[in-house]
Amino acid sequence: MTPQDTPFTLRHLEEPEIQFEGGTETSPKRGLIRYGPRLYEEGHHTIKLGIIGDRDSIRRLTELLHDMEVGIHPGTSDNPWQVPYPGLGKSSPLNLSINAKKGWRRQIRRRDIQSVTSKSTPRDRMERFLKLVRKDIEIIERDSVQPNAIIVCIPQEVMDACTPENQDHARIQSEGSDLRNRIKLIGMEARIPTQLIKPSTLAIRTGRQRASRAWNLTVGLLYKSQRGHPWKTRQIEDGHCYAGLSFYRERDEGDDVIRAALAHVFHGRDHIILQSDPLPDITEDENGSPHLSYEAARQVGEQILEYYEAQKGTRPSRFVLHKPSVFWEEEREGLLDATDGVRDLDLVWVRRRPKVRLFPPTDYPAMRGTLLSVPDDDVHYLYTSGYVPEETTYQGSGVPSPIEIRPDEICETPSLEICKEILFFTKLDWNTSDYAIRMPATVSVAKRVGTILSEVDTESISEVRPQYFYYM
Repeated sequence: MTPQDTPFTLRHLEEPEIQFEGGTETSPKRGLIRYGPRLYEEGHHTIKLGIIGDRDSIRRLTELLHDMEVGIHPGTSDNPWQVPYPGLGKSSPLNLSINAKKGWRRQIRRRDIQSVTSKSTPRDRMERFLKLVRKDIEIIERDSVQPNAIIVCIPQEVMDACTPENQDHARIQSEGSDLRNRIKLIGMEARIPTQLIKPSTLAIRTGRQRASRAWNLTVGLLYKSQRGHPWKTRQIEDGHCYAGLSFYRERDEGDDVIRAALAHVFHGRDHIILQSDPLPDITEDENGSPHLSYEAARQVGEQILEYYEAQKGTRPSRFVLHKPSVFWEEEREGLLDATDGVRDLDLVWVRRRPKVRLFPPTDYPAMRGTLLSVPDDDVHYLYTSGYVPEETTYQGSGVPSPIEIRPDEICETPSLEICKEILFFTKLDWNTSDYAIRMPATVSVAKRVGTILSEVDTESISEVRPQYFYYM
């Protein structure tokens, strides 16, 4: 077979840039140093930080915050992927400070930890610890000047006590309830975003680890404290609306399972999470992927467009919907009817784990931005992770794999443009300072939020907030 006869095409997509305060860059860290974060106030921004933790956690976190003030070099060599942390203060290029005054600190004392570990089951221990956290957040909330974010440090003894024997500490779960998710909901009730820190996060020694922790902590806390993202999009045109659809299980009082849909909607330079009303008429295919009925699809589509119209005063000229499963005919029909009056409708299936790999004839893995397409089938395999020439490295472990992109039969925009946009959306998660994430933020963020909203505690919250910073 000659190259002209191959059913594949191979190309490399240019790395998209993101917008900072004073210019554009492809790397979040380098962009923050070179141009500064996008601030929502004139001049300098101070992150007002509350802290909850045991004595050792507070000490370790305070040491890290001190290191962040003076700056942290990741190692002895100046590798492109190891960006030094530049420090804080008015002379820092980040133009940020952190104020963690003692009045916003709540120490979890030894007797409090013993009151947790003395309970008979992991679930009872979790509930006891959550009660302590809720009390401390309420006390901090009553301060005449509230912090705009709270770090909750989980003591090691609490992690051990709340984790069932058959589980590791990656997720602290018991009887279907997740400790991290529950604390996020407590913070949401108080209208103060929270950041959870495990003991392993603070038990770090090398400069590289400390610099990495400092970068991620700064990006997350800045987004939460100013209620706005540190960098913004450049490529969302006026009149275009993008959304990613995800699903979660909502438990009612009778433990019946009802599925609801979440849409992470991007328009212009803003984004928001929209939660649908309960959708009981959702069908699962043989792979367990959920599919909407005609009515449910129409309802979700109308909800997104009503929100857009309320913000912009008009309907979008183009509506793009990313979904982690193939579109069924009922879904197409419902979305078509919901988008009446929208010029261009693009339905796109984005799948995480296709059975396709590229093995370049070099010592390096496939390059991020590599796009392998099968034009006859309109199927595209995009490497959103992989070797990054700008950083001269691949930051992942193992062989990188692409994501699969399938424009639906209802898709007006050329497939190449669809793939370029998805690559761009891998740079719009403000929960990390990494070069990019694997899945587009349209889909990945909605899924992450869904895991939190599936908690039973959601029912007791008077108003579930739509802003992403409460969930990350």
